[in-house]
Amino acid sequence: MTARFNERADTYSQAAVVQRQLAEWLAEWLEPAEMLAPLSALELGAGDGMFTRRLAPRTGRLVAIDSAPRMVERGVAQLPHVQWRIGDAWQLAAEPVDRLYSASLLQWCEHPQQTLRRWRRLVKPGGRMLHGFYVSPTLAEWESLAGATPAVVWHTSAEWGDFFRAAGWEVARQEVRRHSFQFDSALSLLRFFHRTGAATPRGLGVGALRRLLRQYERRFRVGPLGVVSTWAFCRIEATC
Repeated sequence: MTARFNERADTYSQAAVVQRQLAEWLAEWLEPAEMLAPLSALELGAGDGMFTRRLAPRTGRLVAIDSAPRMVERGVAQLPHVQWRIGDAWQLAAEPVDRLYSASLLQWCEHPQQTLRRWRRLVKPGGRMLHGFYVSPTLAEWESLAGATPAVVWHTSAEWGDFFRAAGWEVARQEVRRHSFQFDSALSLLRFFHRTGAATPRGLGVGALRRLLRQYERRFRVGPLGVVSTWAFCRIEATC
């Protein structure tokens, strides 16, 4: 995953229309600047700073971490006043902070309950964290096609709430919202996958991939507007 995002550092920001909308939606739950300014904050999987741009004006002491070095380089260039570091969100050891954030990260987590339990060491007692990510039925159209393989294991919003509570977090609030994004064609959707590193069809030859794109065009075209793609956003705020 790190290698894929590292390769997409130059194209990510411009192509990431879905991730940008999630970041905007997640930012609605940020506390006011006067409350966050005195606190320490850590953002995991920060990429090149899409959500960091919304955090930085509110937080006094912000550290942004990503595992892809080229993403971090771009983040440093665009937001030099933020403390940028290269690190693995799933295995991170760091000083505890008052607030922990991530946007478009948790859907990649292979062991949610263990990771969320580990993240308790990153948050001070009485602290809280806020995360935005994707849940089932994200990419339902693609995964309904014969021969398509799931990009990731999409958990439901309810399952994620259970993961948080089982890991010792108290869920303060949780919301899920479904969005339909339109792309000019199935090929445009595939290019979006590649340019953002969001998800890539795995184990498919050129012929099989072309067949899938034709299926997608037939089944999910919405007139002259293009093809539709479903994404389900989830945001969770939890306290330690």
